[in-house]
Amino acid sequence: MKLFTLFLIIMMSYNPLNSQNLDCINVKYKLRGYLYAASSQADTMALGGFYEDNNRPKKIDKYIGEIASKDEYQLIVKTDSITAFNNGIKGYKLYLINNTDTIVTLAAQDSRLYIKRQVFYKNQWRDIEYLPSSWCGNSYHYVSLRPYEYWDFTFPCLDGKIEAKFRFILNMENNTTVISNEFDGAFNKRQLKKEQGHEPLGLMDPYNN
Repeated sequence: MKLFTLFLIIMMSYNPLNSQNLDCINVKYKLRGYLYAASSQADTMALGGFYEDNNRPKKIDKYIGEIASKDEYQLIVKTDSITAFNNGIKGYKLYLINNTDTIVTLAAQDSRLYIKRQVFYKNQWRDIEYLPSSWCGNSYHYVSLRPYEYWDFTFPCLDGKIEAKFRFILNMENNTTVISNEFDGAFNKRQLKKEQGHEPLGLMDPYNN
């Protein structure tokens, strides 16, 4: 019985994320946009040939229904949902939720959405992430999110010298925006100016930044 009790205590305290030694990243440049989404329906007007991600929409379930507001289109950050971003990097969850009865259509580049993280610094919101631009017209298309669907994203935890408030912002057409809830974190001052940069991986890579 004692051995069985000890086994239960060990199993209850075990967290698979702890075993991965997840750490926040400490960078000194703006990160390139990394939030990709697949469409609920095909963009029949697109030229074609763009990269299509496999992050498909999901139906709103009980959990999403509890955190989302009724009849709204929302970006929601959940820093209590810890997961792996990539290669041992600690990540949190970001949800783009369409809790309405209307389909929402968003511009995209090779499935990358126009969502950036911002920091509140010196009394204003400033970008610490950027969206690269493709020189190929085939990269540009639209993705759709049907009523009562959502996209599930993971974003990296940041570390740095300056503690601050953060948020995500989605730029839509007609100069409209969707803004997430705020959350705490830290960053470095150089993230306000310098971009991560990118070297094209070949002729099929239409990005120079």
